[in-house]
Amino acid sequence: MIYKEETSKIFHRKKSIKRMKEEFDFLIKKYDPELIYFISDTFLAMSHKEFDEFKEMYSDYKIPFWMNTRAETINEHRANGLEEMNMLRCDIGIEHGNADYRKNYLRRNVSDDVQIKAFEMLADKTYTATANCIIGMPDETRELVFDTINFCRKLPKSMPAAGAFIFAPYHGTPLRDLSIEKGYITDEEIVTLGIAGSDKSMLSMPQFSSEEIGGLSKTFSYYCKFPEDRWDEIKIAEKFTPEGIAMHKKLGKEFDEKYKDPKVASAINPVM
Repeated sequence: MIYKEETSKIFHRKKSIKRMKEEFDFLIKKYDPELIYFISDTFLAMSHKEFDEFKEMYSDYKIPFWMNTRAETINEHRANGLEEMNMLRCDIGIEHGNADYRKNYLRRNVSDDVQIKAFEMLADKTYTATANCIIGMPDETRELVFDTINFCRKLPKSMPAAGAFIFAPYHGTPLRDLSIEKGYITDEEIVTLGIAGSDKSMLSMPQFSSEEIGGLSKTFSYYCKFPEDRWDEIKIAEKFTPEGIAMHKKLGKEFDEKYKDPKVASAINPVM
């Protein structure tokens, strides 16, 4: 956004397949990685021709890899091709489960059906597909968070639980500007790694407290996977009290035993 405002141009960078192969050959020879993590936000933002070329090129390596993409970039051909390439994990940004909020605040005009269909195509493969969500965004409420939770509960049962990050108001983003306009943060506040990775929100919203956002963030996966008759227990685990901490520990142990994905358990330190 800042680049566009200062230059009146849209910046788009894409490496050619030839260039990627050169980098693979160099880096693999030098580091001999066991896992590759592609940092691109939307890794599959490529044409069908480019995907097939990448698949053919990567067949020379087949090193397990981890990547991020969006539901709109998935089809059956790609879902199968990723398995042939030995992909380990694919993270898809859902962001929000309420279609109106997603369209009006996030400018993402993608339907629930398209996103659910993408996950269905990725289900039951040798790799893992997960949903990434964000909570605590401007004007959000507890009810809207549960729209996201209930959306994630519609995804294939074979998939691991979705996770939720707390919204971070980064400079240059429209949602930061909105947060300042609404008085949820001041213009002087900046995002730090400590704040972005903490258990509370930077935003001060009258309808949705920072602590409540933090509590829902740490229990989000529990709400997505445990049956609804366990939700009273999960609500206790939201609290930052001795009782809440004890319940969170209890549910966390049970969650790991029932729902932790063994396919990525060893991929804690991906090679960058």
